[in-house]
Amino acid sequence: MAKAWFEPITKELAAVEEEIFRELHSSNAELNDMCNYVVSAGGKRIRPAICILSYLACGGKDVSKAISLGSAFEIVHTASLVHDDINDKSEIRRGRRTLHKEFCVSKAIVTGDYMMAKGFRAMGATSNQIVDVIVDAASRMSEGEFIQKEFEHSFDVTEDDYYKIIHGKTAMLIEACAKTAAFLADAPEEMIDALGNYGESIGMAFQIIDDTLDVIGDVNNTGKRVGLDLIEGKPTLPTIIAMRDPTYGQRIKEVFMRTEPSESDVREALDIIKKTDAIDYCRKKASAIIDKAIQQISVIKDSVYKDSFISLAKFIGERDR
Repeated sequence: MAKAWFEPITKELAAVEEEIFRELHSSNAELNDMCNYVVSAGGKRIRPAICILSYLACGGKDVSKAISLGSAFEIVHTASLVHDDINDKSEIRRGRRTLHKEFCVSKAIVTGDYMMAKGFRAMGATSNQIVDVIVDAASRMSEGEFIQKEFEHSFDVTEDDYYKIIHGKTAMLIEACAKTAAFLADAPEEMIDALGNYGESIGMAFQIIDDTLDVIGDVNNTGKRVGLDLIEGKPTLPTIIAMRDPTYGQRIKEVFMRTEPSESDVREALDIIKKTDAIDYCRKKASAIIDKAIQQISVIKDSVYKDSFISLAKFIGERDR
């Protein structure tokens, strides 16, 4: 049986879980409960894994640095999801009620702010020299969200617009994970850039697949409602490509432009998108980006960690959750 991509860093990822809970601990019982509620829902932990793999692939000796950095990135990412769920009025995340639905909106906002502050503090504690990279990535996340808002329910959105959105929303934070960890390992600039490019690429592919699963996924696997992006009018690649279809494009545009589409409209649109070449297009686009990501780390010395990077990239392209 083939090894799982994370097998070489299983112990380190377990340490990440402990670090996250420790870093987020609050003396306020309710705030502590709310942080624990979010974190205990789990997640793919892609960001801390990339930090650890990048650090070890570059010959880093004190893996606790990568564990701390990866934990901080995961905290910031999770905090952004808390805010996203409030913004999007989402009710389910990772198979359970979202934080603001389980507790309340005002306290969920504060919890997200608290987590964000804790995450950034933990990042800065690892090295002052990486703060600029981290802050730039975080600011691009916000910019990506604003670009997405600009194109919600708009059929004028282009494929290039979409790539700008996901580059800021998703890819740059993953790129920062790889680059900052390599920097902590005292890697040469060529390796830092190579791993950063790898992180950016798999971040783009990850989001394309994520958006594709919003059309063809199963809530039992994805942990969130299928069709949510369409309901919210988010410009995703499957919808953008499907709106070009000469037979079904006009009907998809009509549903996408509605601010409050009915359940039957959404179901119909999802079925129609599957009849176009949009899903195949998205899969092929993600696959090409993943091939590029693997090529970008050709300069990295062969090791079990480089093998894991390759396996992780392939996993992202094949995932169903």
